[in-house]
Amino acid sequence: MQQSVFIKGMVCHRCITTVTKELQQLGIELDEVLLGEVRFAVNAPFTDFDVLNKTLAPLGFSVIENKRSKLVRQVKQIVADVYSGDYDFPYQFRLSDLLAQKLEKEHDFISQQFSAEEGITIEKFVIDFRIEKIKEMLVYTTLSLADISFQLGFSSVAHLSRQFKQQTGLTLSHFKVLRQTHH
Repeated sequence: MQQSVFIKGMVCHRCITTVTKELQQLGIELDEVLLGEVRFAVNAPFTDFDVLNKTLAPLGFSVIENKRSKLVRQVKQIVADVYSGDYDFPYQFRLSDLLAQKLEKEHDFISQQFSAEEGITIEKFVIDFRIEKIKEMLVYTTLSLADISFQLGFSSVAHLSRQFKQQTGLTLSHFKVLRQTHH
């Protein structure tokens, strides 16, 4: 699914050239830049709209974000905050409740909008995010599996291990061995 954003203030072909040049300097992979629209490369989805706005604002342009894209960005930010490794998980934590509370919308609506925009469920996004975070923590920290499990909100090390194996096909110990042989 191709991702695009709409840009306010683009009125001529020089604007297209200017926006293209600025975004390429940031290393952003583009498919096409049209008057008022930037289409990102299919294989390189873009999510940092703050950087985009900060880059384009001095040139007289601004990003126009649709409501669904904004909601998805907010969901991803909450997921990143919660599963950063620093979140203090309350007793019987449910991400769906937190999303509904913070975004002031019904979880069913949030879930439907996220799936329509991203092509995957929030649950799948969270699982993928947590698996990547586990890999990062295994490679770059000396934390125990119990600590990683606790910091990422898993109910136990066994739960973390099962989820890791289901998603990657590797046991945690096999992953560690693979990482050590490649470094």
